[in-house]
Amino acid sequence: MAHTNKEFEIMGKRFFGDLIPPEVADGLPEGTKSLRIIESPSAQMCLQCRAAKLLCGRPRCPILVRATQYVVRSPRASRGMFSGTSPPGVFVGRTGYPKISVGPLVSADLTGVELADSPEAWLNLSMADIIGFRYSLLRGRTYLRVDAAAEPGRSLGALHELALATKPVSTELEILSSPSFSMMFSEDVQPIGPSASYRALRASGSTSDGRIERVYYDTDLKAEEAVTGMYSSGVEVSRIQKAFSIGMTGLKQKRRLVPTRWSITAVDSILSNYLMDKVRTNPVVNETRVYIYEHMESTYVGYIFPRRWSFEWVEGWQPNTVWNVGGAAPELIGDSEGFQGRSSYAEPGGCYYSARLAAAESLSREGRAGAVVLLREIHPGYIIPLGVWTVREALRELFRKEPVRYSNESEAISYGVSRTSIPKAVWFRKARLLAEIQNQRKLTDFS
Repeated sequence: MAHTNKEFEIMGKRFFGDLIPPEVADGLPEGTKSLRIIESPSAQMCLQCRAAKLLCGRPRCPILVRATQYVVRSPRASRGMFSGTSPPGVFVGRTGYPKISVGPLVSADLTGVELADSPEAWLNLSMADIIGFRYSLLRGRTYLRVDAAAEPGRSLGALHELALATKPVSTELEILSSPSFSMMFSEDVQPIGPSASYRALRASGSTSDGRIERVYYDTDLKAEEAVTGMYSSGVEVSRIQKAFSIGMTGLKQKRRLVPTRWSITAVDSILSNYLMDKVRTNPVVNETRVYIYEHMESTYVGYIFPRRWSFEWVEGWQPNTVWNVGGAAPELIGDSEGFQGRSSYAEPGGCYYSARLAAAESLSREGRAGAVVLLREIHPGYIIPLGVWTVREALRELFRKEPVRYSNESEAISYGVSRTSIPKAVWFRKARLLAEIQNQRKLTDFS
């Protein structure tokens, strides 16, 4: 079929390219006959979509379908009782909203499973190791309305008890069929292994985390206050995200199940906004800093400039990476915000908020403010998305490194981008805040 450059919208979704084949169109609901499918979507489209919007018109992302071919491990299970250990872990799906799948993550392994659902501990693990033990987790599925969290029944109550646990929990699932062996990959969520519907869940053998328990039983506490309260008491971000997704926070009648994908970004956004309120009033750093960190096929460059708080996050995807499979040149995506923050959703999606949280944490810890620009160059070899935890944890580590200090902002910018293989001029196409700092002259330049 001949490709076109037309762009159009149908049922609230943008599409580009060719008409969908007639034999496929015949099976579509009335009113969607003009739907189009793109046989060979561009790298820029894939980068904007990241499988969340399915802009190519396909029912499943072909890149993620291909990624599942790399998976080799799976728990052995069939209809009946499945006994194992939960890290503890839970997962809330989004398909079918407002009636969605929810259930535990359970491993057949009886020891060492706590690592399987703790992204904060994965920094030094290989991509293969992470995929391996994530695929060893069976995801149980039962279906509940999102408002079930306001009056949790036995099924959801058992999952709440699981999410409260301080260490791995002995778990039994009565599953209704053999697991479906398809791996779930996402730019936002860490990989999820095979799934099976279940009838009953029994878990035992762990004490509850009092820091989470306090907000769980406080049904007069708003969700944002619960999230920031748990964070201030030292609860790991990944555990806060689980409690938020499973409907354990907020005013009683307003408690809702939140798909895991959405809860991760929501918690990162709430926490970074909470910290930014403090950072804005801090004294500004008195030097320009450049941080460099290499992690999991990515080069991270971090800048802190002696200016009022502002933030920018830009990703540069080289050819033969997840969202630039067939491209001939790097594809970039990025977004930024000024002193007052932002009200619209950032173009890069969840990674933006994870990066912003790491930056706000670092400045808040130091009691300083600054303009932060973060660049990530993704190299060939990063072929499977592992979730936004990779960004958050890599940048936390980046800010623990000793920076290179400069008095001249232009020299600092040149040094940072020189540590990547993408030219400065290309970065500037998306890194508008960085380009503005490069070109803007301050009063001190004339002294």
